[in-house]
Amino acid sequence: EALERTQPEVVISDVRMPGMDGFSLLEKIKQRHPELPVIIMTAYSTPLSKKTLVESGAAGYIEKPFILKDLAEKIISALKKQSEGGTLQSVPLEMFIQLIEMEQKTCTIRVTSKTYGQLGVLFFKDGELMDARVGDQQGVSAAYRIFGWEKVSFSIQDECPLKKKRIDGSLQAILFEAMRMKDE
Repeated sequence: EALERTQPEVVISDVRMPGMDGFSLLEKIKQRHPELPVIIMTAYSTPLSKKTLVESGAAGYIEKPFILKDLAEKIISALKKQSEGGTLQSVPLEMFIQLIEMEQKTCTIRVTSKTYGQLGVLFFKDGELMDARVGDQQGVSAAYRIFGWEKVSFSIQDECPLKKKRIDGSLQAILFEAMRMKDE
């Protein structure tokens, strides 16, 4: 519920919790917010549980008891990885997206609307738009919304966690439709 109301940069969760365990929470987060780094902590570590968490998409894993400095380093590492490709402030998003397509890049782009204070995420694999997410929207409707924002900054992560393409159609057609919708 908190993830639907806020836009955290990272999630830190225990494996054992009332109601839902860390494995289930990680799975739910990766379904709705695959770009969001999740660090899992546990006092009941086994090599199999660590391997399962990492294979399920956990950005980090820490055993309890831990030194706060070690947790801070894992958080910093996860956040650095989120923007490893850099942050751009005054480049038109449409132009940058067309370069991603032309160069057939694989990346995740976190777009922040300076006007609305919203965060959107675009997923590209080999230059193809795989999915888009903003708030509770995903897919092509989220792409239209993000591409319609005027004043944006964005950060680039040089990987795409998605395996399944959820947006059909050419990027050029989607960009064109988003610009048409913005003009109306």
